[in-house]
Amino acid sequence: MANNRINRYIGAIVVGTVLVAVPGCTDTWDDHYNNDPASGTTLTLWDLIKDNPDFSRFADIAKHAKYYKDNTHAVSTYTYADILDGAQVNTVWVPDNSVLTEEEYKKWMDMLDENREGRDANDGYNVQQQFLGNHIALWRHNISDAKVDTVKMLNGKNLEFDMLNMELAGVPLGDADEYNIPAVNGVLHVLKGVAPFHYNFYETLKFTSPRTKFGEYVVSKDTTYFSSSASIEGLPDENGNPTYVDSVYFTSNRLFETRNYLPDEGREKCQMAEKCFFARINNEDSVFVMLMPTDKAWDDTYEKLKPAYVYAAVYEDKVKSDASDKTLYIPKQDADSLQDMSIKMDMIAPLVFNIHKQPKRGGSEMWTLDLFKEYKGNGTNPDSREDYLLNTYGDTLRSIKGEWDKASLFGDVEPTDMSNGIAYEVDSWNFPRAFYAPDVEVEVDAEGMFYNYKKYESKLGSSTQRYTFSNEAFKEVTDVYGKVSNNNFYHFVGTGPTASPKIEIKLFGNTPSAYVPNAQVMSGKYDIQLVLVPRWYVDIAKASEIDDYYLDPESEEMQYILSHNKYKFKTQISYCNGASSGKDKTTTAVTRESDGTKVDTVTVAENFEFPYSYKNMRFSYPTLILEESIKSSEASQGYLYDIVIDKIILKRKD
Repeated sequence: MANNRINRYIGAIVVGTVLVAVPGCTDTWDDHYNNDPASGTTLTLWDLIKDNPDFSRFADIAKHAKYYKDNTHAVSTYTYADILDGAQVNTVWVPDNSVLTEEEYKKWMDMLDENREGRDANDGYNVQQQFLGNHIALWRHNISDAKVDTVKMLNGKNLEFDMLNMELAGVPLGDADEYNIPAVNGVLHVLKGVAPFHYNFYETLKFTSPRTKFGEYVVSKDTTYFSSSASIEGLPDENGNPTYVDSVYFTSNRLFETRNYLPDEGREKCQMAEKCFFARINNEDSVFVMLMPTDKAWDDTYEKLKPAYVYAAVYEDKVKSDASDKTLYIPKQDADSLQDMSIKMDMIAPLVFNIHKQPKRGGSEMWTLDLFKEYKGNGTNPDSREDYLLNTYGDTLRSIKGEWDKASLFGDVEPTDMSNGIAYEVDSWNFPRAFYAPDVEVEVDAEGMFYNYKKYESKLGSSTQRYTFSNEAFKEVTDVYGKVSNNNFYHFVGTGPTASPKIEIKLFGNTPSAYVPNAQVMSGKYDIQLVLVPRWYVDIAKASEIDDYYLDPESEEMQYILSHNKYKFKTQISYCNGASSGKDKTTTAVTRESDGTKVDTVTVAENFEFPYSYKNMRFSYPTLILEESIKSSEASQGYLYDIVIDKIILKRKD
């Protein structure tokens, strides 16, 4: 079973966790530091442990275990015996020798043996995080009331301290004389078992051996840096440079903190911004559900996506605002690097779900992990299309009736409990085609126009504008002649053959109805469709009402309107063809017509193949050039110089 690999021994807490139980640490809270007056004891926690033969195994481990600031930086002269003998107040739940078995004791001691052949570099840190840090917490946690507390242990884990049932994380405490044992620097409880340690998502990915390809990708985004402000400065060296007697390092992972990451170096020339989880999967106070693709899922998905992610070495820069600057943008990476980067970040970005940010179930009920395990995001009605999931990147995932059930993302495997959620280790990356290679829907408006040195915008009429058109308010018309998307359309005004509209439109999805907002053209074949709107819809929008003759198709006025709203236009596609110059290729103009009597979808290019992908590109995209093309003699035949457009659709074919 795949889950067995996650459950076996792997590694420890997120790099960068900083414990406060360090030499010289002080606190001003009297309750944390003053001895319990009623006890009169002068013994430290270490005294209580080392002098009790029942705790000899725990004491031996503590005496040999160094304190680690992170998994690579140990304080060589400071052990857990020093921590428990120092001024910092702690609570210790000590497993006695009756429950800390010889086998388990030997395992921890072997991991502390720095001379052992084949020792893992993280072993000393793992002893701290998985065992010692899992049984020690800052400050006093006396049992005084029958209540349940959540205690943050030194390793950062949150364990439930049930004072009613006398348990820590489900493990029972000893008898009445074996808890609330006072020390000058804390309190000790005897534990009749070893507190269970659960890994968080980041730990699983970082310390699994052998690490999965998915784990390798996540860990590759780690950045460890030295913090001079958090370190203790010593005397300067012979050259006057500062030295540090206590150096503090932090590790961060850029996948966790943001939705998109743009490298500082060459920001203006970075062709791709890197997609991230936008989820701190190392946070012990969060509750996540995460898909963890196995190597099989990783490899299969990579090959499945590869044909849609073919990149050219050079693209034309479509963003430059300076009309005199026609410089071609050359990506920093080569085509293969762009492909590899884009596929991998698109594979990982949608994999995390925050339980607390899911839509409420049936009104006000919030999701819990147990409910998620049962329904896998399908709510109380698994067949309801109204239910949806939100991942941390910001995608809305809805089931597609008859095609795709979002619960299939989680496969048939049982989830593995993490300290901050549950993980589904899946053998398939089961997102629908509409998610990873969606149709591209372009809502035509002023923002979608491509203004550059070609100056097509200079040929737009002065009355060109976007109109609001309510399908509901004008239902008597739209039910007969067709609805418009998002209750609006765009009107390009022509005044004659010398001033016919000619526009260039970005083929970059921007409509909320697209499965993936801002969908981009990818390598592969598309049918390219233009959705046209009857010219007389503009008159209704201007008047904000429907004249009676629009409702009678047999009326003389309507007969005239229906016969004098014809469109005739030419289209061209401008796209990257991989030329070394980087300049886009423009297809030969193709003429199309529409009678203009209804909202009409006209296919202007069938099975058009884009040889190169624009997915995740910042500065490049293909365009559609549209030009009204009637002759002056055709105006009397019912053709219009105007063009009214709803949207452009690129329907993915493969």
